[in-house]
Amino acid sequence: MERWQRRAVRTVAGVVVLAFLASLAYHYLMVVVEGRSPRYLHSTQVVVETLTGTGYGSDSPWESTVGNLFVIAMDLSTFLILFIVVPYVFQPVLEEALSPAVPREVEVTDHVVVCGYTSRGERLVEEFETRSVDYVVVVANRDQVLELQEAGISVIQGDPTSAAALERARVEEAASVVVDTDDEHAASAVLAVREHDEWIQIVVLCTDLSLEQPIRYAGADAVMTPRHLLAQRIAERVQTEINPRVSDVTSLGEDLALVEVTIAEDSPFHGQTIGETGLIENGSVTVVGLWTDGEFVASPAPDTPIDEQLTILVAGPESELKDLERRTRTEDGRDGSVVVAGYGEVGGTVSERLRGSAVDCTVVDLEDDEGVDVVGNATDEEVLRRAGIEAASSFVIAIADDAEAILSVLVARELAPELDIVVRMNDSANEAKARRAGADYVLNLPDISGRLLALDVLREEIISYDRQLKIVRYESDLLVGRELRDTPLPELNCTLIAVERSDGVVTDISPSFTFERGDSLLLAGDDEAIDELESRLA
Repeated sequence: MERWQRRAVRTVAGVVVLAFLASLAYHYLMVVVEGRSPRYLHSTQVVVETLTGTGYGSDSPWESTVGNLFVIAMDLSTFLILFIVVPYVFQPVLEEALSPAVPREVEVTDHVVVCGYTSRGERLVEEFETRSVDYVVVVANRDQVLELQEAGISVIQGDPTSAAALERARVEEAASVVVDTDDEHAASAVLAVREHDEWIQIVVLCTDLSLEQPIRYAGADAVMTPRHLLAQRIAERVQTEINPRVSDVTSLGEDLALVEVTIAEDSPFHGQTIGETGLIENGSVTVVGLWTDGEFVASPAPDTPIDEQLTILVAGPESELKDLERRTRTEDGRDGSVVVAGYGEVGGTVSERLRGSAVDCTVVDLEDDEGVDVVGNATDEEVLRRAGIEAASSFVIAIADDAEAILSVLVARELAPELDIVVRMNDSANEAKARRAGADYVLNLPDISGRLLALDVLREEIISYDRQLKIVRYESDLLVGRELRDTPLPELNCTLIAVERSDGVVTDISPSFTFERGDSLLLAGDDEAIDELESRLA
């Protein structure tokens, strides 16, 4: 039974009971108080006339005060019925008639079913759209369904933990399932999927690391914890900044590697252009890109100036990149300590790993929990001073609210201009703002989540998913026989690092470089640029 039908039944029953009780009371008043002797049916007629608003008044006037008050009460009840009860019944009918239809099932096969929808799954849906992969999102909230439908996303309304809803999503004919619900309902969603198919691939996104094993027991093939992995990457990045024995060089295979280098004011490269640094003179090292004014710029020109706090992405032989790391390290007189703002999943993991590596770590949080050293707001100058921000080497910001995180960057940069600031963002749209505010290194959760899912669900060859950029290995027959300058690559904000061939790796790539069959491209760029390239070459 529909909602409006249930309301109608309840309302009709209520009005009938009200009329019956009112007619009994009215008949009693007319006989006992007014001294009249009408028939009971006449009393019922008067009550109905009053409740319907016709009110012929055949019995007026009434002599007693009680009789008049009772009639007044019945008159007022007419407004109750007309303006409260009637809208209560017909509002759902009007909403259903005027609102757009909500999809409740799909006709598709060999697709991906996404249970729930958050910013984490949003990046995956973008990957689906880029590669023309069929999918359907299952969410319970009607308003969210309409919003997603308006945005052009394939969606149906249904409880992601319900076997019936998953049947309407045709999960039995799907290629895989991604569970993007809250952690408490993830296991239920997995069990609902397993009711339909014992062998389908199920990938679950989870926040709480302690729930990973129970969700696997429910039947998940892979449980991904992006927050935990992001925290591990932040801890690694911080350790490379404060410990000269730790390298941040990422191997890409066959003596080809990648490293991100932040230029400090007293760095030997500060104030020079890329060409003047000598980085690209021998041809074995490639400046893949850099971050300036909050944005990533791929393949910067040799005359690009290197300013303070600029981060450069460089590719080349691993030994040369490690030497570059050593040359760009500076002795700024700081004490090697780290301040961590926020003690949630990310902040707690970062501080735990740093303390496990004997790093002096001070945690700032609003709550006075075990493991928190300074209680207060990380946007407050006095709180940061008490945490030792002015002498610290690095500042990790893992606050849940992006706006507060950006404010904390601004305050910290003002207090300690040479401080290395690493920030976790929850919305990729805020990444550029954090960089403009003064952050040296920014990782956002949606991009990390999307890369992890693309790696597992789409089998994309992502070489590194936990960096500021997306680094992939890519092949396309549409490039065979074409020169680099005739492809979409020069137009997009991504860089061709190298080309792997059967006889070796080519790193000296000019605009006239011609692609051959079997070439495997190593690409680096922001997620949007890589997705755009793959879309054009699909």
